[in-house]
Amino acid sequence: NETASSHRPFRPPRSSERAQARWPPPGAWGSAEMAEDDEDSPTGRETRNFIIRNIPNAITFVTVFSGFLLMVSTSVPGISPNMCVFATFLGLCTDILDGQAARVLRVKSKFGATFDQLADLTCFGIGPAIFYVRQQQLAMGNDASVMMQAVTVVSGYAYMACSVFRISRELVVHRGDRPLYFVGIPTNLACVFAVPASALYPGSPLLPVLIIILSGMMVMPYHVPKGLWIFTVTDTSVASACQRRSSDKKE
Repeated sequence: NETASSHRPFRPPRSSERAQARWPPPGAWGSAEMAEDDEDSPTGRETRNFIIRNIPNAITFVTVFSGFLLMVSTSVPGISPNMCVFATFLGLCTDILDGQAARVLRVKSKFGATFDQLADLTCFGIGPAIFYVRQQQLAMGNDASVMMQAVTVVSGYAYMACSVFRISRELVVHRGDRPLYFVGIPTNLACVFAVPASALYPGSPLLPVLIIILSGMMVMPYHVPKGLWIFTVTDTSVASACQRRSSDKKE
């Protein structure tokens, strides 16, 4: 039987088989080609235009660029601290917009969720840590004590390490899906305090303390709602607390 099967004549694949074995596979370029709600529907997958499917990913690229500005600010003289603060808040806006766009366009996918988390790590984790260390070093100058330099380096590394740990845990806990809650405070909330404080109060002895506290809060094992108790976030919508109360009264 094995000899007969090995010498079986070649049969070209049928048109239906060629259609099934298409390249690139679905989701290879980013967001899934269909809404997750329709994934198990009998009608099959809802094909999406390539541009529409990747609109959330294009917004996420802006978040990555904001983190890039924070990193290169250490070597490019023209990038001021105020520009870095603006880049951080731009990244915060795009971090909200990409998820909202994925819900409205119904193009959520595991790739998009993972890409969003890694973009958060770039803009709100690694970038702020480098920016903080740079600001501290510039404020202290070359005559700073070894102890102060060590505190700056250790606290900056703690912020970066805790943000990497937090994002890695988030990916495992939610298995690549867009989370509806956070474990520990999110990196984008921590950077709201870390980056402006580093820009406004460089060299302050309380700044390393703030950075270490934020680092610990990012890795604490506590569930934080994604809406931060202000909004109610679901797979399909984002509603404020007032809207939720009004809907409950109607029911």
